[in-house]
Amino acid sequence: MEKPLFVVLGLLLLAPARPEPVTGAVIGLLAVAGGGYFTWKSLSPRNECNEKGRLDIKALQADLENRVFGQHLAKGITLRGLSGFLRNKNPRKALAMSFHGSTGTGKNYISQIIAQHLYPDGMKSRYVHQFVATLHFPHIQHLDTYKDQLQQWIRRNVTDCKRSVFIFDEVDKMHPGLIDAIKPYLDYYEHIGGVDYRKAIFIFLSNTAGEVISKLALDFWKAGKVREDIKLSDVEHQLSLSAFNKNNSGFWHSSLIDRHLIDLYVPFLPLEQQHVKMCIKREIMDRGIIVDVELISKVANDMTYYPKDEKVFSVKGCKVVSTKLNLYLLPTIMDRPRNLNIFSGFFNFVSWVFWGICSSISNFFHFVFWAIFSLFLNIFYIISWVFWGICSSISNFFNFVFWAISSLFLNIFYIISWVFWGICSSISNFFNLVF
Repeated sequence: MEKPLFVVLGLLLLAPARPEPVTGAVIGLLAVAGGGYFTWKSLSPRNECNEKGRLDIKALQADLENRVFGQHLAKGITLRGLSGFLRNKNPRKALAMSFHGSTGTGKNYISQIIAQHLYPDGMKSRYVHQFVATLHFPHIQHLDTYKDQLQQWIRRNVTDCKRSVFIFDEVDKMHPGLIDAIKPYLDYYEHIGGVDYRKAIFIFLSNTAGEVISKLALDFWKAGKVREDIKLSDVEHQLSLSAFNKNNSGFWHSSLIDRHLIDLYVPFLPLEQQHVKMCIKREIMDRGIIVDVELISKVANDMTYYPKDEKVFSVKGCKVVSTKLNLYLLPTIMDRPRNLNIFSGFFNFVSWVFWGICSSISNFFHFVFWAIFSLFLNIFYIISWVFWGICSSISNFFNFVFWAISSLFLNIFYIISWVFWGICSSISNFFNLVF
C-alpha cells in the first residue's frame, strides 16, 4: 500500500510551484492514474495468496485433456492427488509429487498448468517458485551454502503464503544430499520455528527412471496391449527404487524417499507418433493457423523415433515440435523456384508503393486528428474562461446585494435601538425626578 503513495508524491514533487492549467491537469491525471494502477495491482485478487486452496477442478481437467497427450496416468494421478490435497482443510503434511519420465513427455508442462490454475499469473506469480539444478545449484563445493539458502528461501516464502508452490527441475542433476535440506518441511510437523508448512506444494521433475518407464511401455506395445491399461502399480515401486539407487542423482539415498515423504510418484510414458501429431495440431491451433493434416504429417515424420527398427516412441517427445514447425512455416529462399525472381522484385516494388501510400494516409489522419483535437481543446479553454468570468460576475453581484441588504438592516436596527434607548432613558429620568 505504500507504493501508490510514493508514486503520487513523486509526481507532485516534480510539478512546478504554480502550474499552468494544462500542466496541472496532466500531473493530476498522472498522479491519479499511477496511484490507482499500483493500488489495483496491490489489491488485485491475482496477487492474493490462495490460502483456501481454491481450484476449479473441471477447468484443470479440461486443460489437461486438451493440452497433454498420451499421459493417462500422469493426468489422472495429478488431478486426483491435487484436488484431494486442496479439499483437506487441515492436511497432515505438505504435498510432494515426483514426476518421472524422459525428455519432452510433459513433466514441466503439467507443472506449469498446475501453477496457472492455482494462481492466474502462473509461473510468474510471487507464490510459485522454480528451481533448476544446473542454474541455481551448479557448484558442488557450495553445497552447504545452497542448503542454507534453500531453507531460508522456503521458510521466507511459506511465511508469506502457506499455499506456496515449489518446483524443482532437473532433480536427477542435483547434487546428492542437497534435496534432503528440505526434508523437515515435507515431514509430519505442525510447526517448525512457528511456521506451518503443511499447505505447501512441492513438485520434483526428473528424468530418472525414464528407461524403466520406456521399457514397460515398449513391452506393452510388443504384447499388443493398450497403453491405457498400464497402471500406477505396474511402475510405482520401480520409480522409487530407481530414483533412490541412482548414483550422483538428487534422490540418491535421499531421506525423502527413505522416510516415505514423497506422496505421489507420477510416471510419464514415452510418446508415440500419434501423440506427437496431437502436439503439433495443438501448436498450430495456438498460433491461430488453419489446421493442415498434410503439414502435421510432415512435421511428425521429421521427428526421431526409437527403437531404431520399430520407431515406436519419439526420442524427444513433443519438446522440439515448435522448432520443427517453424521450418515448415518459414520456407527459405532456396526453396523458392528460381524463375519467380522477377515476380519477387515486382512484389517488393508494389509493397514499397503500398507502404508509401499507407504511410501518407496515416500521416494525413494523424495531422487531421491533431488539428481537431487542438481546436476542441482551445474551444474548451475559451468556454471555461467565459464560464469562469460569468460565475465570477454573478458571485460579485450576489456579494454586493447581500452586503447592501445586510447594511440596510443593520442601520435600521441601530436607529431602532437608539430610539428605544432614548425613550427608556427619558422615562427613567422622569421617574427619578418625581421620586
